[in-house]
Amino acid sequence: MSDRQRLLTVAFYLAKFNDEAVRNLGYVNFREAFNELGAKLDYSPNSVKNRRDDFDPLFGHRAGWHQIELSKSNLEIVEAFDHLSEEALRAIVFDLLDESSSKQGVLLADIVQGRQAPSYTTRGVTGKKAEAFFINWFQDHFPQDNLIDTRDFGCGYDFGVIGSNEVYEVKGLSGIDGGVLFTDKEWKVAAELQDEYHLVLVKDCFGEEPTVEIYSNPHEKFSPKKQVSTTININWGISVSEFNELDKE
Repeated sequence: MSDRQRLLTVAFYLAKFNDEAVRNLGYVNFREAFNELGAKLDYSPNSVKNRRDDFDPLFGHRAGWHQIELSKSNLEIVEAFDHLSEEALRAIVFDLLDESSSKQGVLLADIVQGRQAPSYTTRGVTGKKAEAFFINWFQDHFPQDNLIDTRDFGCGYDFGVIGSNEVYEVKGLSGIDGGVLFTDKEWKVAAELQDEYHLVLVKDCFGEEPTVEIYSNPHEKFSPKKQVSTTININWGISVSEFNELDKE
């Protein structure tokens, strides 16, 4: 793993888990964390802070650099680590900060090195902003209808409509141009529902006047390219000796 990838991984951990991350790394506050981590990573404290700020819009603790699209290298870190628990990612961070622990760095390099980042904006950067804007937009344009929020249900779309089969999947762009990413589940449901499935594209999410474009039956209209990515999974193993020792007590 390169020095920059180590920096980005640590910065991502700080952005995602915020004050909890600072405490669990053993620091009193972010200032101390930036100073100490910068020294360990051979970067300036401001570099650690700025790279944390890159990831901040994903998690809402701070505004961060929300005006800027995540870079390819930043997207690789998000894709590799976003699914991990605090404890699991903390363990990786400690390994990366430990100069004597090179094995973990080699493993992470195998996962992260050379992966192609897509040319879309990640959901976390603009997704929440786009969804909030769409809710208000929908109420203004369809006052007779009521949305059903299904974002946490894993349905393959973000919103349904009471008394209707119409569903909406909302994607956001920080600018006026860009592509979007569908999960395999979303694309499968789009194929099943056809004309009842609507892709809502909210452009210029952080601008003064975002715009909304709606594409019905996106599975029929578009021909996306499949993207396969590798993720890191952490398992926690309890050895038989530990069980035996506990049984002796």
